[in-house]
Amino acid sequence: MKAKYLYIVSALALGLVGCSQEYENVEAPLSSTMMFNIVSPNATRVADGAFEADDKLGIYVTDYADETTPAPLQISGNRANNEVMAFDGAAWATERPIYWGEGKSDVYAYYPYMDVVDVDEQPFSVALDQTAEGAYENSDFLWAKAEGVAQTDGAVSLQMQHSMSRLVVKIMAGEEYVGSLPADATVHLHSTVTDARVSLANGSVVKYAYGGTHSIKMRNLGLRTFADGEAVVYEAIVVPQMLETSVPLLEINSKSVSYLLEDMFNFKPGVSYTYTAVLNTSTTAIRIDIGCTTDDWNNMGSGDGSGGDGDGTGDGEDEGIDLSLYTDLSAEGTANCYLVKAAGKYKFKAVKGNSDATVGNVKKTEVLWESFGTDVAPNVGDLVTGVGYKNGYVYFSTPEVFGNGNASIAVRNSKDVILWSWHIWCSEEGWNDHIYANNAGTMMDRNLGATSATPGDIGAFGLLYQWGRKDPFMGTCAKSGTTLAASTGSWKTVSGEKTIDWAEENPMTFATGWYGGSVPGNGWHTSESAKGLYDPCPVGYRVPDGGENGFWATANVKATGDSSNRGMYWTLADGETTAWYPAVGYRSEVSGSLSNVGVYGFCWSASPNPSRPIDAYKLEFGCSSGVSPASYFPHGSGGSVRCIKE
Repeated sequence: MKAKYLYIVSALALGLVGCSQEYENVEAPLSSTMMFNIVSPNATRVADGAFEADDKLGIYVTDYADETTPAPLQISGNRANNEVMAFDGAAWATERPIYWGEGKSDVYAYYPYMDVVDVDEQPFSVALDQTAEGAYENSDFLWAKAEGVAQTDGAVSLQMQHSMSRLVVKIMAGEEYVGSLPADATVHLHSTVTDARVSLANGSVVKYAYGGTHSIKMRNLGLRTFADGEAVVYEAIVVPQMLETSVPLLEINSKSVSYLLEDMFNFKPGVSYTYTAVLNTSTTAIRIDIGCTTDDWNNMGSGDGSGGDGDGTGDGEDEGIDLSLYTDLSAEGTANCYLVKAAGKYKFKAVKGNSDATVGNVKKTEVLWESFGTDVAPNVGDLVTGVGYKNGYVYFSTPEVFGNGNASIAVRNSKDVILWSWHIWCSEEGWNDHIYANNAGTMMDRNLGATSATPGDIGAFGLLYQWGRKDPFMGTCAKSGTTLAASTGSWKTVSGEKTIDWAEENPMTFATGWYGGSVPGNGWHTSESAKGLYDPCPVGYRVPDGGENGFWATANVKATGDSSNRGMYWTLADGETTAWYPAVGYRSEVSGSLSNVGVYGFCWSASPNPSRPIDAYKLEFGCSSGVSPASYFPHGSGGSVRCIKE
């Protein structure tokens, strides 16, 4: 961040009327009025690198006795004595004009403005609760001096500098951490003296010898993004001082973590210290790995504790990205699937599915696969391109010529392990809602991932899912046959039972023998039938309940097979409108290959079969064999999903 120059002129130069009778040269011409350039520290007291409206500086000006002898700064009797300069958000102005003398002068500036009682040992304190409005800012003592300046030099440049110390605490998720970062935490800095004596003559700050130790409540900057991942950031202004013996120093408290650090410490003026607390899980407790780094506070860039934007990708691909230009797909809530209906720029929160849980330390963002759902494979970037990670968001673009199909975006950690992945459903049609009979509920008019709801259209087939997993797999590319739709990316099939953690890290691997009962809460819904973490439906929708009292059993009025178009019509609540169910077939839990395409199909429910732990309830139908609304199938099978409105 570049330094910002704030131009300051006196009230007279601005054409304002001020009280000037105390000055001898009342009739001085405009050219004799002092003007000032205030240069903010590179890492200033506010995140934007500038002052804020209603901020006030104090200004002193002393004259030289001769060409080489400056007058000392005094409480009074100077050319200017603690004159107020106020900022209105756009410009600075003094309350009274300050005029040049005949020779040289020294100019002193400090922030925040005070009623000064001693220019050498002015009492000053940092706030105990720096979360209160203005408390952090008013604890940050800034100082500058311009020596031997004269009228011929033009505007006086004053480079403001931090005289206090700063402590930044970053709470980050380790690669094994599960859950949200403790954004609700309170962080206290203990055992420090908060009273000081500051010198307006040289900008020094000295701990008050008779001041007692106190605790400072650090202000919360919220979630920020760094080169090494996301962190919840806290910061506090600290009086420079040395803690020569180990004392209770830093305390972090929240519902999920409590930690007290004891340490010896030397807070130096103008230095920013950063503690990084990395949270990891163990079998019995949360472990914190903690370390400290230092920076020159006056020359370190952004002052918000964020350490810059950080691209989270390891290749700098988010440089110059303005996230405000991207439509937030997660504005109405987070999910494992997001619908895109038109060409544009999009973003969504990088959290685990239907929650606010962080995905961990993101180092790389990539498109795993793209597919039109046909026998023609897209080129890389035909559906989704320009992916990246910034400030807690995954962002991407679509080509100007919008493509209908599906894609998946994943984020990886420093070990190249996939932390999470999201399904991007590209469909100009989107979906319509259908109201089913018997107050069963409102459901999408198509399978998840389908780009059409037209009978006989291959675009109506959609994607296939193993029960309890959030990530889709390819279905057929034809109304009959066993050929999978073409796509980019590298798909695999492995045998044996796998854990849900494995499934997160391997979203493109079909696991034969998959047992979704190992997924906490079964993944697709909780014990209260609410939407679960791994539910694959978009915001506002979920996988329906199944079984004898489930959605399809309740809504079962009339269904008619259609052998020519390879599917079934389901009569809706009005008795006339129908919903189209294509006979997609399924992928075998034994081999992973397609079977019964164009003959048979099923749609998963979120309900496990209590009598057979390896099975879950589903809707089963055929082109000519009728409907079974409460049948069941092994979890490892790949079937369709049709989402019900929550």
